[in-house]
Amino acid sequence: MLPFGNSTVIETVTYAQLVAALANGYRPPCGDVSGGTGRTPQFSGMWVEFHCNGNVPVIDNVWLAETGPRPTTAPLGPGDTVRLVTNDFMFGGGDGYTALSGGSDVLQTGDLLLDVLIDHIKANSPVSPPAIGRRAPQ
Repeated sequence: MLPFGNSTVIETVTYAQLVAALANGYRPPCGDVSGGTGRTPQFSGMWVEFHCNGNVPVIDNVWLAETGPRPTTAPLGPGDTVRLVTNDFMFGGGDGYTALSGGSDVLQTGDLLLDVLIDHIKANSPVSPPAIGRRAPQ
């Protein structure tokens, strides 16, 4: 279910911008026993390790996704850039994701996320998404 009429934005971000965006997303869970604000990042194509220093999230490592249970390449670091797709709400700084508004080589496609999802399912049905790095409930 996609409750909002967001469109896709493709951009290139620096490692520092990516880390700032992730830290913004993880800020609510750090020290928040009420369940957070709902801005926890939902992403694919990356592995992220973080920990909380009190109420402050610290991003320890970010890798581009691979197949398998754990990344085998070196994590991203300063000087690296990542090409990503986000939505126009987050690109505009919504929910505090101001780091995503500073990307380069920006392409605002105008494609609605719902239409992109429907087209993908139609073209790839039946869809069997991999569960790489995700743990089943215990």
